Amino acid sequence: MNHTIKSLILLTTFMFCHYFMRDFWGESWSEVLLNLDQQTYLLYTLAKYLFIYGPLVLVAVLLFKQHPWYDVIGVNVSGSQHYLLAAVACCLPMTLGYAFLSTELDLSLPGIITGSVYAGLFEEIIFRAALFGVLFHFCRWGFIPAALISSVIFGLGHIYQGHDVMSVVMALTITTIAGTWFAWLYCECGYRIWFPMFMHIFMNAAYGIFGMSGGAAGDLEGNLFKATAIILSIIYVHILVRKGKTREIAFKTLWRNNGDVNSQPQPQSELTTQNSY
Repeated sequence: MNHTIKSLILLTTFMFCHYFMRDFWGESWSEVLLNLDQQTYLLYTLAKYLFIYGPLVLVAVLLFKQHPWYDVIGVNVSGSQHYLLAAVACCLPMTLGYAFLSTELDLSLPGIITGSVYAGLFEEIIFRAALFGVLFHFCRWGFIPAALISSVIFGLGHIYQGHDVMSVVMALTITTIAGTWFAWLYCECGYRIWFPMFMHIFMNAAYGIFGMSGGAAGDLEGNLFKATAIILSIIYVHILVRKGKTREIAFKTLWRNNGDVNSQPQPQSELTTQNSY
């Protein structure tokens, strides 16, 4: 089966999951799950993510079963602890800035888990690994077409945060750019979800805990602090490159990826070990 056919199967499965699997989610299941988790949405949100997008992940793994499943969906744990520490460092200035700007504090654990942990984990596996990552890394699409198709869909999922035409356009634009940035981090960090996932979780958590307003587009002061996290993540990748990591996204991979799919970039832990003496 060639890459074109595999791409079509993957995209068809994604569209089916994203737009039709919700119709198979029975309201009786919602009632049962909400009663079990006492209206915290912990079980409900987890079950709904798995139900709606589980087929996509399964199809991605089966299409490329010659590769380890954990590589196909980006959950190889190698280097994950280093990516966690890097994400904490990158998000710390933004978090402190939000704390300075905020006049409220929401430490609801269910809210943090459903709005930050679940969102970061599942959106990175679904949009960055199972969709973008498979198209770019395994089906050999270029970065631009693979990132655009996944990031625009990711952005469309956030237009509810707009309240008029202009805010909807802004929300779509900002989240599409954010999706492309997360996709770039995913590639440059060994085709693993950990760094973009931790960045996603911490940024969402800071936004929710300190009650930042402005929807997906944010406001000026909040966006200035958010920019520090983005800039620091770019600097972090630059440091990895200086330590010997090969850049995955270059001019030659923008429209067509002709690299060796069997050649995995070194995880951050290996680069750190090599450069520690």
